[in-house]
Amino acid sequence: MYISLLLLVSCFQFVLSDSCLDCVNSGKLWCLQTSQCGDATLACNTSITVPLNCPSPPQYGYDDEFMRSEIMVLTTAAQNENPQLCFNNQIPTMKLYKVTTANCSTVYNDVTCVGYTAYDTKRKVISISFKGAHGQDQIKEMTDNCVKYGLESYYTVTNGKIFKCIQDSFMLIWNGGMQADLRYLKYKYPSFELWVNGHSLGSSLAWAASAWIVNIGLYKPDDMKVVVMGSMRISDYNFAAWHTQTFSYNFHILHRSDPVAHTPTFVASTNTTLFYPKTEVWYNNYMNQGDPYQVCQEADGPFCSGSVDPKATQYIDHLYYFNIDLPGWGHAGCPMNISAYAQP
Repeated sequence: MYISLLLLVSCFQFVLSDSCLDCVNSGKLWCLQTSQCGDATLACNTSITVPLNCPSPPQYGYDDEFMRSEIMVLTTAAQNENPQLCFNNQIPTMKLYKVTTANCSTVYNDVTCVGYTAYDTKRKVISISFKGAHGQDQIKEMTDNCVKYGLESYYTVTNGKIFKCIQDSFMLIWNGGMQADLRYLKYKYPSFELWVNGHSLGSSLAWAASAWIVNIGLYKPDDMKVVVMGSMRISDYNFAAWHTQTFSYNFHILHRSDPVAHTPTFVASTNTTLFYPKTEVWYNNYMNQGDPYQVCQEADGPFCSGSVDPKATQYIDHLYYFNIDLPGWGHAGCPMNISAYAQP
């Protein structure tokens, strides 16, 4: 009975999605509350105008325990100069291969972009992860460059565009050693799955990395898991739609009132409106074990984290994921006493 009910709900969601797609593709508005299609005169609290916002479930189910016990560790390990310390404490079978550090600033000597490669013969996984921004100098320069240079197209697989500042920073890591390291690991473990992850700036670099790896044909999207946390919008609508459709296992985790979800969505220098892929999982709580979460059925707009008043955002929610002080826990080597790093 329960399975039959799930199938019925799933079929109903797909019918709604198809109806919504037909509606917006015809140039009309779809009313989310009433499931009606109409023109600009349609009375509706929340209307959908782009196909990517038509409600539909992800291709893969979201697993909180997997994210909490494995992806969180891989993401946080990038905060440490030696990620193996985090692996030893939390995932002993994961082995660091190499860390790549690149100077990604033309202004500051202390601004670097960092990523690592690792592998796990038990899980049959190769993992790449990217570190978040370190210090106000890096945040300011990255913000200024994104605004100044806007978005460009880099991929043959899509006509979408992403921020030049993000692609440039990723390519510095990629050409600085990560490409050679990943190719070596793939040659040694050709059947292993590739996991791509990051937090904050690291999440933006992870999105760029996943797209580039598919663009050059190094991995097939179905052999990859892409999971990021606390990312800003980095792309136009076409890239967001392509990324959503291309990666079947693809999640963007956002914590409560994380302010990165409320950064400006329009870039004047290239006349571009920014969009998220349809991958959001929103925790409107402390993210303790057992806390509820919402797998967002839409991509972008007043849904999930977008329902939060931008004036009510808190930077602390950007630092704490799964109720762990991510930078602090990572710098300490991901010790077993996780509760000591809980959000106050």
